[in-house]
Amino acid sequence: MKTMKRAGAVTDIVKIDAPASAAPGETIVIYVWVKNLAADEKYIAVTGVYDSSPISWLNDYLSVPPGETAVFRSYGFAMPNKKIRVTAYSFWWDGAQWVYDDTAFADISLVTLTPEFANFGIGEYDKA
Repeated sequence: MKTMKRAGAVTDIVKIDAPASAAPGETIVIYVWVKNLAADEKYIAVTGVYDSSPISWLNDYLSVPPGETAVFRSYGFAMPNKKIRVTAYSFWWDGAQWVYDDTAFADISLVTLTPEFANFGIGEYDKA
């Protein structure tokens, strides 16, 4: 879910792919698509958090040709027992430092598991 109406100066978080809902303890994997808006190839990085917990990514950064989009994948984390907000941040390398450029977020609702009972009832038992 993209929340910014405009892209950053050099990067654009085009999409965050996250489940709309998950059960407590379920493994959540996040994908973030980031487009290089520059006229030349750039090193692009993504960081992220859910609430205040950091998200670990498979790639620290990627080299992205001009006009191309790179996909960053998280290692995955266990869904806590509450609704969360995943926030992704994109950065590009200017040759001396990482420059923050764009932000987007997605909300993940908590699925409440309800126990199911099949053929549940009170029956007779052998008193012997």
